[in-house]
Amino acid sequence: MRKIGLTLFLAMFYSLCWLALWSISFYLTQNGQQAMLLLPQGLRLALMTLLSRSYWPAMLVSEMGIGIWLHSEQLQTHWIILLSPLLSLIPAALVQHAWRRFTLYWQRLLLLLGAVAGNSLLQMAVPGLWLSSPLSQTLLASFTGGILLTPFIYLIYEYLKQQHLQNLLAQEIPDPPLRTSLLIWCSLFFALAVCLQMSLAPEVERLLIILVFLPNVVMAYAFGWQGGVLAAVLGSLMITVTRQMSGAFHDLVELELFLSTQALLGIGLGIAISRQQQLASHLNRYRLQLEQELHTRRQLTERLVHTEEAVRKEIARELHDEIGQNITAIQIQAMLVDRSPHGPATHVAAKQIGELSQRIHHTTRQLLRQLRPPVLDEMALDKALHHLAGEFAFASQGIDFQLDYRLPAVPTDDTLIFTLYRLVQELLNNINKHASATRVRVSLTQQQQRLVLDVSDNGIGFTQPVKEGFGLRGIEERVRALGGEWLLEQHQGTRIIVKLPTDLQRTPP
Repeated sequence: MRKIGLTLFLAMFYSLCWLALWSISFYLTQNGQQAMLLLPQGLRLALMTLLSRSYWPAMLVSEMGIGIWLHSEQLQTHWIILLSPLLSLIPAALVQHAWRRFTLYWQRLLLLLGAVAGNSLLQMAVPGLWLSSPLSQTLLASFTGGILLTPFIYLIYEYLKQQHLQNLLAQEIPDPPLRTSLLIWCSLFFALAVCLQMSLAPEVERLLIILVFLPNVVMAYAFGWQGGVLAAVLGSLMITVTRQMSGAFHDLVELELFLSTQALLGIGLGIAISRQQQLASHLNRYRLQLEQELHTRRQLTERLVHTEEAVRKEIARELHDEIGQNITAIQIQAMLVDRSPHGPATHVAAKQIGELSQRIHHTTRQLLRQLRPPVLDEMALDKALHHLAGEFAFASQGIDFQLDYRLPAVPTDDTLIFTLYRLVQELLNNINKHASATRVRVSLTQQQQRLVLDVSDNGIGFTQPVKEGFGLRGIEERVRALGGEWLLEQHQGTRIIVKLPTDLQRTPP
């Protein structure tokens, strides 16, 4: 019973709307056949596309009955025009078949515009051949009616559907098709345009073009496809009203051409703006996701730096406590053996044990300095870097070394201190082992919110590509993860420039 009741309601509603639109079209065209091809085309095509196919028979029967009644009243004289509703079934069925594949408003709007164009061609090809009006006028009439009403009915349909969902789900719709601001601005533009057109002198009545097109452009830019569709309908009303009052258009073809042109302009701009808004929304979402991922990566890198230094410190403590004590015990035992009354072989063995223990002790001290240099806990960064440079003994190797430390204040972030120290340590170690340089320059300065480390030498440079691992590439990845920059130059030596943010916590990803 509910289905039957809905069908009867649809038939009555469709009949009343169809007759109202036909009356308006007949008032404009003074031709019954052309009136059936004008505004009723848009209503029929939109409802056939948006509603279930089970409602199509009720619509067809209603329209056929109205067409027969108009023929009996001599308001239309060609039976062939009754084929027009049947022809609209073809584009409507094709659009419904592809409807679910496209979920965005502007995509479905493009489908409707394609259906309007296809329906217009069918109306021209079949009824148009037997009508007295030119084929071009038949095509233009059906296209104008479709382009005006089909997108507008789709806009109303989406609004009603979302209102139903909002009441059903008790939640706000993020982007409703009809917003209060959209309706207010469209009404203001419409009222202003009508007032201006009525007040214009007949000599400047061609300014109607500007008064119609300008609101379309503004509304499409501000509200996307919704603004373009609503502005197109209101602009058509304004054109029709002013045409009857001032006679701006001298024939029906000129009026229909102008109506379809301004509607296409508004809807086309609206689709383009909606597409751009969608792309901008996607880009903004991807940007936020990327920023979040970079922020997470930076936090993980900082934790990694602190964890690495803590592990190094723990290993250094174990080496110092365990191996250091054992080496001391070996040295004591070697001294006791050396002092005992034995032969020369005993003294030689004691001497070798002592030398071996000294070598182990020296190696252990080097490992301790690499794992966790005590200067990081005992000295400020500038003194720690000078101490580090002194350990390489560049002067005794005949290398001209200069360290230029010009930071206005010592960094307070432990991650920055650890990273800068390890950078200088790794770079000086590479220069000492591989560069064969005679001049080395290291400078640490601050430029606005960036710490700049510049290390250069006049050595042989890199003879092979930098490999993945714990050396330069590992340090470079750490620098970039902390939001810094890394630059490697090779010209008459090697120059590496590293820029790190002064405050890792406040630096945007």
